[in-house]
Amino acid sequence: MKLMDKAKKKRPGGLKLRLEQASKLKQIKAGHKAIDEMWKRYEFIVNTSRDFLSLIDADYNYIAVNDAYCKAHNKTQKEIVDRSVSSIWGEKVFNGIIRRHLDKCFAGHEVNYHSEFEFAAIGVRIMDVTYYPYRNNKGTVTHAVVVSRDITEQRKAEKELLALKKAVETMQLGVTITDIEGRILYTNPAEANMHGFSVKELMNRDVKRLAPRDLWKQRTISQLDEIKSWRREGVNVRRDGGTFPVQLMSDVVKDQDGNTVGIVTTCEDITERRRSEEQIRQQLQRLTTLREVDMAILSSLDLKVMLNVLLNHLMEHLNIDAAAIMLLNPHTLNLEYAEGRGFHSRAVRGANVRIGEGLAGRVALERQAVCIHNLHGKEEICARNPFIKDENLVFYYGIPLIAKGNVKGTLEVFNRKPMEPDTEWLDFTEALAGQAAIAIDNATMFNDLQRSNIELSLAYDTTIEGWSRALDLRDKETEGHSQRVTELTLFMGRSMGMSESELVHVRRGALLHDIGKMGIPDSILFKPGPLSNEEWDIMKRHPVYAYEMLSPINFLKPAIDIPYCHHEKWDGSGYPRGLRGENIPLAARIFAVSDVWDALCSNRSYRQAFSEETALEYIRSLEGIQFDPEVIKVFLSM
Repeated sequence: MKLMDKAKKKRPGGLKLRLEQASKLKQIKAGHKAIDEMWKRYEFIVNTSRDFLSLIDADYNYIAVNDAYCKAHNKTQKEIVDRSVSSIWGEKVFNGIIRRHLDKCFAGHEVNYHSEFEFAAIGVRIMDVTYYPYRNNKGTVTHAVVVSRDITEQRKAEKELLALKKAVETMQLGVTITDIEGRILYTNPAEANMHGFSVKELMNRDVKRLAPRDLWKQRTISQLDEIKSWRREGVNVRRDGGTFPVQLMSDVVKDQDGNTVGIVTTCEDITERRRSEEQIRQQLQRLTTLREVDMAILSSLDLKVMLNVLLNHLMEHLNIDAAAIMLLNPHTLNLEYAEGRGFHSRAVRGANVRIGEGLAGRVALERQAVCIHNLHGKEEICARNPFIKDENLVFYYGIPLIAKGNVKGTLEVFNRKPMEPDTEWLDFTEALAGQAAIAIDNATMFNDLQRSNIELSLAYDTTIEGWSRALDLRDKETEGHSQRVTELTLFMGRSMGMSESELVHVRRGALLHDIGKMGIPDSILFKPGPLSNEEWDIMKRHPVYAYEMLSPINFLKPAIDIPYCHHEKWDGSGYPRGLRGENIPLAARIFAVSDVWDALCSNRSYRQAFSEETALEYIRSLEGIQFDPEVIKVFLSM
């Protein structure tokens, strides 16, 4: 009973104890759950970090590593955790680099250093390594938390930036960086020195200080967003207020989001360049003149045009008051006025000087330049040339125009004030004189050649007309036939759009259309009765004979179409080649109609001439058979 009573007394207290234990167990489970959640977050953070994270104990063994660290070594966590640092990196790297820094960390110091490490997966990289000491409750460092960051690209960028900065600092071009408001954020020494400032004086100043007030231009942000870069030449201002020419190139700078944040401008002082350009311009101006005269000589064989171009340039670039060109007449041996500029009266235009007489005659005879600085002191010259005093001419320079060893004339230059020409002036004048001589020689040769060509063409055409008349005389029944069909063919050819150059050859071909009949025996050609089949075969050979006679003559090759093809028919039944349709040359198609029309309208030994109405009806009946329908339309519309 007593034991039962004691048990009953203990029961309430035991229940309370169990309830307390259950509560504590519940709290412990909740705590474990919270720890689990926190560990998961920790693992997520650690394993998603791009940095290499690891935990090393005092025995130099890995306790934990994140995924980035494992990937770099091309290993799994199981292959790294619980292994020594030296087994992962090798004894040489461990003892040479890592160990001394770890020892310092375990001594209680935070350690940071940079070094190169070779990883299995990513190769050699420059790493920024930091060791953080981890202490237990007693303050003893038990672990090292290692955070390693790959700074290879950063180092590369830093080196490039350093090299760029050094280059910018030492370059001769000025460089300025401004924000969108125009405030100077950076300028190099060249820019500052160029404008008479120090770098410090320009920092944070408005860039407008470097430009004339009337050239200030504030670009809006919207404009800058549309512009990538722009280049221009302008004028900048020095500290003392003086200006100088510059060449500027500006580029818009944008941030990662594409927003405009500033402008980078390079500035080059082009004072010396401008001075050199002006000198070169003056030197090249005369060369350009010579080139233009050359082009005039090449583009035209009109002597008057060429001499006018030359004199215009001469007056413009030699700074003279008057000039004249005299041409030698090879038949009279007189120098005759050709062209002139700058004279007030027309008296000089009648100048006609024999070689050896007067200034121009002396220049031509001696074949050397003559320079007279004061004409008024030469009474004899003034007496022979009254226009000199009338025009108040003081300075004279004459130079012979010589081409291929022959004197073509003279170039005479005058000025109403004294002159002292320099070597460059004299060289330029001599060059122009040489070009004038070439122009005169070319024009003379061209005129002679053109005259010869015209005479030769006339001789050719006269010969062809003679052949044509000879053929008509041989065949008395067709006398005048060639001239008539030629005129009609030319008229129709123009109506059908043939050019004049084509019609030249059409005319020759029409006149010679029956020249092949010279190869036909008289017994067949003049036979009074019908021809036999064998005789017709021989007669049909005359276009072939025409081709064989004319084709070796280059001058008459373009005229062969009519003599060779005027017996071809539209439907292909003609001779000698049986050509069909538009394969027959147009000239031959036109001539075929003219030839038949004239034959029908002429008396022959075997019939009287057709009436015009009957002849037209006959030709209409052969449209599309013997004749080109388009040619017939033109013929009937005449």
